[in-house]
Amino acid sequence: MGLNVYEVNTEEAKERTHHKIIFGDSRNMKELQNESIHMVVTSPPYVTSKFKKGQPFKIDEYFEMIEQVFKEVYRVLISDGRFCLNIGDIHTKYYYDDGRFWRIPLAHMVLQKAIDLGFRLLDTYIWDKGFNRYKGGAPGPLFGSYPYPPTLYNQVYWEYIFVLVKPGKRRKMPKEIKEESKIPYEKWVEYTRQIWGVESETEWIKEHPAVFPVEIPKRFIEMYSFKGDTILDPFLGSGTTTLAAKLTGRNSVGYEINPRYVKLIKKRVGIGQTTLDNTKCDFEIIFREDAREGEWL
Repeated sequence: MGLNVYEVNTEEAKERTHHKIIFGDSRNMKELQNESIHMVVTSPPYVTSKFKKGQPFKIDEYFEMIEQVFKEVYRVLISDGRFCLNIGDIHTKYYYDDGRFWRIPLAHMVLQKAIDLGFRLLDTYIWDKGFNRYKGGAPGPLFGSYPYPPTLYNQVYWEYIFVLVKPGKRRKMPKEIKEESKIPYEKWVEYTRQIWGVESETEWIKEHPAVFPVEIPKRFIEMYSFKGDTILDPFLGSGTTTLAAKLTGRNSVGYEINPRYVKLIKKRVGIGQTTLDNTKCDFEIIFREDAREGEWL
């Protein structure tokens, strides 16, 4: 039996949220029924994470994995549901065989996979991570040919966030839920600026190599879903989207393939902890047989 949409009603939105964390491969979201998710927010793993000399650069396998996950995302997302996709380009010597260091447009390659599956692009945001390559635990500046021309690199860390839509009829929402989900004018002004200056949290959370700051999914959840909705993250990582859903009065389902992150996720989302605002949450953690160390981080 698949997981049904959590019923959206006023009391549910005010009183309690439900969060399911599944350790398993999101290429098969067998727990979820068709069109049972209101919104998706995610930051997929990078095509490679260690960038070591001589390592295999399995970009074809990576794109196959991305396409399989995105097919499942399309299946479980409601019509007119939003899919917020954070992805950055990469610099590497291992994509081409000339041994030179090139920027690979990974973000738009991944975006095209989503569009080919039927998603439509609604908007694009830029996440300015708030530090240059010489600060904050970054691997150091890209000197290139510095101090001489012709090969000088941009030193600012930033990534794309694409807002995609599954085409279809828009649902009707009760007036009370719409009022509960209203965005204040000050937030609207801040959120609708295309460039978001949000500092990365990777430098402060050492248990995961690429931590998604909670402010990013929190903004998108407030912008593109309603109180009581169910939010999906197929690459849950450190649990940030679950935390953002909890903070915004939404339910959530998260898939994470690597079971070693269970302690970090429990700590980050506050499982077993008393909240200052008396937020009422139900958590369920499931370990599937296909949970394992992931190929990408």
